Amino acid sequence: MTAVTQLHIDTSYPSPNTARAAVAGEVDLATAPVLTDRLLGLLDGRAPAVLEVDLAGCTFLDCTGIGALVGVRNAAVQTGCQMRVIHPQPVVRRVLDLTGLLDVLTAPIDQPQPLPTRSEYPARIGPASATVTTSLDILVAA
Repeated sequence: MTAVTQLHIDTSYPSPNTARAAVAGEVDLATAPVLTDRLLGLLDGRAPAVLEVDLAGCTFLDCTGIGALVGVRNAAVQTGCQMRVIHPQPVVRRVLDLTGLLDVLTAPIDQPQPLPTRSEYPARIGPASATVTTSLDILVAA
């Protein structure tokens, strides 16, 4: 038996210049292309000045979902549109925070921020340590 991943996306236009996509379900390898297509369709449709991606109903976001959001954000910027993620659930918020994208994707529209450059990403995860000590014991049977 195979598991079925479900994703539901409701779209609306709360103002003439704003398109909103409310995402519910899991954004993963199986559903990220659907999310990308739907969001790019919103950009192409009415060419909004602002694209809001509401993640209040998103229960899971993996690396392909992150790639979808970043790809759509890049496409939006190229068309002069500002994209903003709103209402991320705690688990999604944590993933975006750990990847360094939370502030970028949730920045207020009046203060757009560019994606971080490669040099701005943390060099390592965890506390920095001046020295690393390892110990290796080898047992040899005679």
